[in-house]
Amino acid sequence: MPTHPHAATEEAREGRWRAWARLDRRVWQMMFARCINTMGLSLVMSFLGIYVVETRGYPAWLYGVIALGANLGQSLSSAWAGDLSDRVGRRPLITTSLFVRSGVIALMGTQILVGAPLWTLAVNMLASSMLRGCFEPVAYALVADVVQDDQRISAFGLQRMGTNLGWAIGPALGGALTLAVPYGVVFYAAAAGMLAAAVVTMRVVDPAARAGGTPHAARPRGELAAALREASRAPLLRLLLAGTFLAALVQTQMFSTFGIYMTDELGLSKADVGLLYALNGGVVLLLQVPALGIIGRIGIGLALPWASLLATLGFAIIGASDGFGGGALAIVTLTCGEVLFNPAHQTAIAETADRARLGRAYGIASFVQMVGIAGAPLLGGVLLDTIGHRHAAMWLAIAGVGLLQVACFTAFVRRRTARLAATVQSPR
Repeated sequence: MPTHPHAATEEAREGRWRAWARLDRRVWQMMFARCINTMGLSLVMSFLGIYVVETRGYPAWLYGVIALGANLGQSLSSAWAGDLSDRVGRRPLITTSLFVRSGVIALMGTQILVGAPLWTLAVNMLASSMLRGCFEPVAYALVADVVQDDQRISAFGLQRMGTNLGWAIGPALGGALTLAVPYGVVFYAAAAGMLAAAVVTMRVVDPAARAGGTPHAARPRGELAAALREASRAPLLRLLLAGTFLAALVQTQMFSTFGIYMTDELGLSKADVGLLYALNGGVVLLLQVPALGIIGRIGIGLALPWASLLATLGFAIIGASDGFGGGALAIVTLTCGEVLFNPAHQTAIAETADRARLGRAYGIASFVQMVGIAGAPLLGGVLLDTIGHRHAAMWLAIAGVGLLQVACFTAFVRRRTARLAATVQSPR
């Protein structure tokens, strides 16, 4: 059911901090868990591609293939977990996945310390990614469960701030730690952070039913293929999912290809790359609150295509960069698009979804997103290995995919506007 067209404006008028104060405490609990979880993971995962390609000497395309398999595994587990959470509840999946994944991350650190074969790391990356798929869509569905329609932008913006607070701390700390201790040891700190996040989620009261929906246990079982067919028959949802795929394919370059490019092509250190990622998290913390106000004023209909255009510009800037300063300018530009895009995107999913199947909706969106994320390192790796020395051409190719994202969300907005107009003209 679409959000009332004036809901975001009313929320903006109320004041951001007052709007956050009105949110259900579970939204804050999930934000805190995301912050700790992201901080722990970003300690290590930001540098995994650099470790495989530079330290171990494997080609970038091979790391891309491994990441492709891991992310495809996460895409499948996301769809499965989202649908399952509609029937068994949100918290059991969220908490269990965090506990188990902490052990997987600790094992990965041990593998790196002993120089284990790459295939064993690949298996562990697959397991870790699939466990992440049991957390992300379910956590977003839980937030959508417990907020009112006019609170969505505030709630999802708060979740994004938690994620980026973790990103602001994790990569910088991880880069500094790699100068003092072996890279594998840092994984143990990441595992400890994930355990702390799991403890936080143990205190979250699982919503027994969503307003307007049915109890979890009574919700119908759905298969992935059937859910995808159903989504493909809905023009609005089809455009949203297509834009989601393209956004993931492009945005993931910042967290995969960008780090390798900056160290391998431009000669930056791991600590420098960590500072650039920390800049991303820091700028989000500075801009997310004003960005939520902007979204409230212009609506998600303008926020989605304009945010996509900013991201496209940011990747084009990378191709013109020759060092840390250019990389920082690109990161700031990309982050400006990010703070607009992510809350608007999560709100669009909740708005388009069937209220009784929020878990399934976020699961399918996460599935499509992870397919894009899965292909991103491979795309970036192939570009690095083939035209990586032609900096402008390589990043303009990635920016070209961003232009497709802009076109897709522009089409989504037009159809959404027509749907809202029809709803206003035909009140129930």
